[in-house]
Amino acid sequence: MRVVHGVAVFTALVLTALAGCGGGTDTTAAEGLASADDNGLPSLRALQPVPDEPATLAKPTPAATAPEAATDTGTELVAMALPATGDPGLLLLLLPDEQSVSDPRVRSWQDAASEVGVRLAPITDTEFMQLGAGANAYAGLVLPDSLHTRATDTLIEAITRYTSNGGNTLLSFDFGALLPNGFYPTTGGSRLNGLAGVDYVLYDALRDRTTGFGPVMALRSTLRALQVPPGKSLPYEPPMANAPLRVGAATETTGLQKAAGVSRTTALYLPVSPADPGGARGFDPQQFLGLRHADSSLPTTGKPPRREVVINYGRAFKAPPVPGVTTTALARTLRTRETSGDPTDTYTGYLLGPLMYPSYVTQGDFGGSAHPGQTALVSSPQFGLVAGINPVGLGQVLFVNLPLTYLKGRTDALPMHGFLHYFSHQLLRLAHLSAMPNGVAGITLDWHLDAKVAQAPTQRLIQKNVFREAGTLFSIDMTAGPDLLTAGDGLGWNLPANTAGKTMLRNFNNFGHAVGSHGGWIHNFYGPKVSEFNQFVSTGGACRNKATGVDNFEQCLVLNHKAVDNTINRASRSYSAPEGNNPPWAMDWLARRGVVATYFGGHTGLGVTRQYRDGVLLNPSIWVVPVTPNGLYATYEEFQGYQVPKANVIQWYRELMDFNIAQNTSRMVYAHPPGADAWFDVLSDMLGYARTQRQAGRLAWYTMPRLADFMTTRDRVTWSENRDAATGSIQFTAAHPVSLNEFTWRLPRSRYTSAPVLVSGNATVTGTDPTFWLVQAGAGTQLVFTAQPSS
Repeated sequence: MRVVHGVAVFTALVLTALAGCGGGTDTTAAEGLASADDNGLPSLRALQPVPDEPATLAKPTPAATAPEAATDTGTELVAMALPATGDPGLLLLLLPDEQSVSDPRVRSWQDAASEVGVRLAPITDTEFMQLGAGANAYAGLVLPDSLHTRATDTLIEAITRYTSNGGNTLLSFDFGALLPNGFYPTTGGSRLNGLAGVDYVLYDALRDRTTGFGPVMALRSTLRALQVPPGKSLPYEPPMANAPLRVGAATETTGLQKAAGVSRTTALYLPVSPADPGGARGFDPQQFLGLRHADSSLPTTGKPPRREVVINYGRAFKAPPVPGVTTTALARTLRTRETSGDPTDTYTGYLLGPLMYPSYVTQGDFGGSAHPGQTALVSSPQFGLVAGINPVGLGQVLFVNLPLTYLKGRTDALPMHGFLHYFSHQLLRLAHLSAMPNGVAGITLDWHLDAKVAQAPTQRLIQKNVFREAGTLFSIDMTAGPDLLTAGDGLGWNLPANTAGKTMLRNFNNFGHAVGSHGGWIHNFYGPKVSEFNQFVSTGGACRNKATGVDNFEQCLVLNHKAVDNTINRASRSYSAPEGNNPPWAMDWLARRGVVATYFGGHTGLGVTRQYRDGVLLNPSIWVVPVTPNGLYATYEEFQGYQVPKANVIQWYRELMDFNIAQNTSRMVYAHPPGADAWFDVLSDMLGYARTQRQAGRLAWYTMPRLADFMTTRDRVTWSENRDAATGSIQFTAAHPVSLNEFTWRLPRSRYTSAPVLVSGNATVTGTDPTFWLVQAGAGTQLVFTAQPSS
């Protein structure tokens, strides 16, 4: 049974005809209309006033064993047998003895590890303690939040001993926050303070102010290393400044803190309890999946409509700031307003400005001359350390004071993937399997053809050779019905009767573009009205199937897919939903019909990934492709209507491609032909920059199905590492049941100073990359190579 959560975010627009192409859940269009004389920029307000005290005071009662989350219905990753001699490339995920590995929270970590190119295996407390010193023969230890909130003193001692003896440990949020009996420690905060490097879980002293809730900040270079792409972070300013919070050129927003009523003398907190030791479940970030993105009908001249977003702050409450929180060099830089070529940024959300995250209030010094070796990565301006590296004996700890597991389950996987990437790639310098075909970074552009108004601009772009450049392939999705807003308005593509539209799609398909459906038959009707509950509810004739006489919301998908598939003479395999509003039943319907990739309004800023939503993995056969915004906005019509300078957009596109190349990844952006045609110079610069990078072999254009197919095939790769006790050399053994062709291993030169040596199989070893040795596999099912680490 799926638990359906009430809609908590509403985007209201002055023009009722204006819908979107990228949100997620049902909306209330009449909610919070704005005054006509406003400048049109996003306005945020609270659904309910945020109180000055918690609704229910946290009480120190023991936590019951958390119920196991529902499992997905697809294939399950299972616990693997650990090699007796260790594996220097394998991470261990520490779980309670009674924890089922089929829990989707466990799989969320395994999927994250796989997508960042490393391997991770569950291990129970008993198994870990039985390993003793043998645990140091593995790459590192991951202590997850949410899954392991209770821990014995014996286990914590074993973890500390492992780390002190040279182990690498990732410590996440509320791991071990509670005693075995389900209570908080009575004094001193967390028993893992020594590993974290600060004091946290200070329930005995702070009670309901144990967990703060606010923006987090880091140097821009650090956020890029944490896989936050350009556009998902912007310069941070304190929300209590006299001027409005600025989050980029030509954009201002009151911000999530201001909308909650935070002042210079208050901060937001989330009440904790043994049932929710970090308080993370007090705010649901999945509500942001409901944000509505702009479509072709957004006016690009004149005063744009104001868009109001209503936020459900859940159990958050206001209270005076806790004095004496950890101050890092990063926080001091912000307070003194120092500037440099590496500015202080914050995670940012579409239409929202700086995002807010739960983090434990921390106390105690971190970093500086008194604590050599400590490095603060991310800080909270009001609550202390959010992430940092703490040396412990011969080992080190990456402390991440964020609920990574919870966030991923609620459609914000970027923090988990980013910190796991940093841990494995930056700190451990592990060899990893590239998530890019042939190891070449990429970019995806998803065109949304949502209404007849796009036909003439599309034809002009065709004439300008946008869609016929060799090696430049796009995803192109069409809403194919005859109407846009209401039945009979005649504003849709009407693909079955549109000869020019059919010719376009056929030519796109024949050239190699990935042609798919954009919903929903009637874009601006289906987008705002479809919900989890109305699959078989009448549309009032908007989606009546004349062949069968059936009229319901499912028929909106049936009719659209039939029109597109009949036109291109094959089954389409990609999809984007009007407004991104993709209820689970629609995703189920798409999966049954062989769709493998969909545009997604959650997990924004991430590369192609799994659909974790409602705390579980849904539709494992489908890969979702999250959109990457440019700050508050995401597409041409918004940039034009809200007066974002062209230079800003040009720079963003270029920086995003540079990021993809530097991080060996791919991100997706989207566009509508009308806005792209109006700013053809900006589009032309983007395509030209991509052309230059592609011709140099650094970048490739990928369609959504191309990446989905690659990732599905990649999931069947198995590989391991074995260290030779005498020489220290590491042997890599890889296999695939069909072919290893297109798979590339990247070995950091900082750890492997000499080129890998091929032992058997078909592969090419190249040293053209200044940072990594590349082992590029060819045809064949088996591959063995060796590499000598420097230490």
